[in-house]
Amino acid sequence: MIKKNILANLAGKFWSMFSSFVFIPLYIKYLGFESYSVLSFTLVLVGLMAFFDGGLTATLSREFARSDNAISDKKNVLNTIETCYLLVITIVTISLYSLSDFIAYSWLNLQGFDPHRTSFFIKIISFGIGFEMLFRMYIGGLLGLEHQVKANKLLIAWGIVRNGLVILIILYIPTLEAFLIWQTLSTIIFAVILKFVLNKSLLGVYAFLEFNFTIKKSVLKKIMKFAGGMFLISLVASINSQLDKVFMSKFLSIETLGYYTLATSLAMLIFVIINPVSIASLPRFTSMFSKNKNHEAELLFKKINAFISIIAFSFMANMCFFSEELIWIWTGDKSLALEASIYLPMIAVGFTMLSLQILPFNIAVANGHTKINNLMGIISLFITIPGYWICVKYYGAIGLAFVFCAVMILQTLIFIYLIKFKFLKNLNLKTLYIYQFILPLIISIIISFIFYSLLSNVVLNRLLTLIFIGFSLLTSLGLSMLIIIPKEELKRD
Repeated sequence: MIKKNILANLAGKFWSMFSSFVFIPLYIKYLGFESYSVLSFTLVLVGLMAFFDGGLTATLSREFARSDNAISDKKNVLNTIETCYLLVITIVTISLYSLSDFIAYSWLNLQGFDPHRTSFFIKIISFGIGFEMLFRMYIGGLLGLEHQVKANKLLIAWGIVRNGLVILIILYIPTLEAFLIWQTLSTIIFAVILKFVLNKSLLGVYAFLEFNFTIKKSVLKKIMKFAGGMFLISLVASINSQLDKVFMSKFLSIETLGYYTLATSLAMLIFVIINPVSIASLPRFTSMFSKNKNHEAELLFKKINAFISIIAFSFMANMCFFSEELIWIWTGDKSLALEASIYLPMIAVGFTMLSLQILPFNIAVANGHTKINNLMGIISLFITIPGYWICVKYYGAIGLAFVFCAVMILQTLIFIYLIKFKFLKNLNLKTLYIYQFILPLIISIIISFIFYSLLSNVVLNRLLTLIFIGFSLLTSLGLSMLIIIPKEELKRD
């Protein structure tokens, strides 16, 4: 089951990765880079609004995954969380709609872009954000039920309609208004579809748009501690992930934000590739720890973590050495690649570190533990807030990328250490740090550097350059697996 779920999640994330490569250059082509820069700020708003999720999606997924919960209990959990969520979404939509003028006229450094139009854009996405939150909550429910194939089919369909078919819209109406309205309507429709599908998966009956607006005190009492901890995690995570871009939107030009976001979109592919493994493993870890199968959980962690490290470091190393080439291959614009590539290496390292936190984070969530995550997240804010403030003033966007990278490295090393001693007591620390961290990092850097040195002496077109970098990546992945993964694991189906 877990392999099937991982494959389903990989398919969903592959589509996300593929759509980024295909659609973002088309958005830039038909809307213009200035419009893409404004669009990149709307992505910042989406990220910031994620903290209003309040940990409810993670709570729903965890409660659905628990083997000791009956169907009636899960139904009560769904009704309670759904009611809370609808209240939160209403607050989010009204708040963002009301603040649209302030953001457009007083916060953003638009440099000639019409603030009135920008305010209208924000009003549109205020509705889209609310329904996207609802959509993702229902996806979390399906994942908790381990209906991950179904969940990813719907995610892919949503991506095709929302991010793919919009190309046909802007081809004939090349405006941000048309772009954002289409995306918002698509999200609303799919949120309704997800509600329908989740009811069928949980209850076995088709209950179209059936809402039971109730909040059961017994459910709140049961989930309050975990949901409260997840809320704090969500709050801190959304701030940490978007704070660099928030400072940039205030102190630097919207065009600089566009370059930075372009590099971030490419670096996020590392996280996108790793995340499916995490999503598939969380219900299994939850089930194992709930049944006190700690030894089995440790073995599963060791196995999955080795693959995660190899994949993450291989992609990271190639992004660091081939940053300009990758953005040029992606966009077809050498000047754009030159501007954006300076940020990619540090952002790629940062997202690699973040990817390595996913599995330990799932171990904590599976045990209903959020204290470590909250403590580290809050402490990191004392570094990032003054760090971003100082660096953006003196060093610009590259300073923001450096702070993000440094904080992620420090946070990951400490977090792995703490989770190991809290929940994975029998695992060897040497195995975690040397064989599943330092060794794959060194191998990936050496292989990527060799290929980078070879490429520097020749001139290739975009296709041949992509093939060359792809061969570098495959060599890094293959050699790392041969050296690090035990032979019996490689031979096992």
